[in-house]
Amino acid sequence: MADFIFYCSGTVKTGFGHLSRCLNVARATFALQPCSNIIFFGDFDQFSTQRIKNFGFTVADSGFIFEPHMTVLADSYQFTFEQLFELKKIGLKLCIIDDFDQYNYDFIDLIVNFRFNAEAFCRATAKHRLGVRYFSFAQELLSLRQSRSQVHFKNSIESILVFIGGNDRFDVATHVVYALDKLFVNKEIILLDQKMPSISLKNNTYQALGFVDDMSAVYRQTDLIINGGGLTKYEAGFCLIPNCAISQTNAQHKDTLELASAHLTFDLGLAEDATVESLTLNIERFLHSDIKLQRAAMLKSYFLDSTEQFAQEIIKVSNE
Repeated sequence: MADFIFYCSGTVKTGFGHLSRCLNVARATFALQPCSNIIFFGDFDQFSTQRIKNFGFTVADSGFIFEPHMTVLADSYQFTFEQLFELKKIGLKLCIIDDFDQYNYDFIDLIVNFRFNAEAFCRATAKHRLGVRYFSFAQELLSLRQSRSQVHFKNSIESILVFIGGNDRFDVATHVVYALDKLFVNKEIILLDQKMPSISLKNNTYQALGFVDDMSAVYRQTDLIINGGGLTKYEAGFCLIPNCAISQTNAQHKDTLELASAHLTFDLGLAEDATVESLTLNIERFLHSDIKLQRAAMLKSYFLDSTEQFAQEIIKVSNE
């Protein structure tokens, strides 16, 4: 029985994107190899711990010991060379998700970067798997994409989701909500935020949600997503949902610009620079753009089996 260790974190401080994509790959790995032992190692809050356990996976305790027969998928922006090299010295197989080409080390067995157009800016080696061909999505999104792809596109917006992410460091979500209230009338604005702030709007209805296990249930009722520039803009694209991204970091913004150049999102700039006024102007620009271009780009750019492809690569490494 193979042991697959998913080394990541999921807290308000770290955000939940790393955990989400590791969970997606873990589920695909288990589906392909049902006898696998799936273990999550890292810093997890109660919400994340429960998410992991809901899928029947194990959360490692503080006394967990890495062993040579294990295959590790590491996913964090905070690893040091020394940390990763210590893992490799144990003798285990080491795979890593590397969004920004920061872990391009000879001793790593598999490096996955599923950013759009990753081939253009990574120093690729034989160990790399690059691009949205390996995008990690939750399997619940597949039926949502398929149902949306079969429906004639209607450029009508009734429900808008604002989801900046686990860590809205610039508190930009409330700015976005107020900007939307200036642009729309009689729409439903949903804010996904663990703090669930109370906001009073003049022109639209407002609903605050805490974080949820199954994002597909929220996406299913959404016609437009304003996201924080991370994983959500990829999930929105996969689900064929028009979306705009307000990036939290410069690195995220570079990624957003890549997607925007291919009509896979619309760039709202950096969160640290955003005001209600600037957001209102930029979202209005998006609304006057050809949103059909986004849908067409989304239809041709994503793959229905990309998570499975990712999992297969990890299994290959474990069998080497």
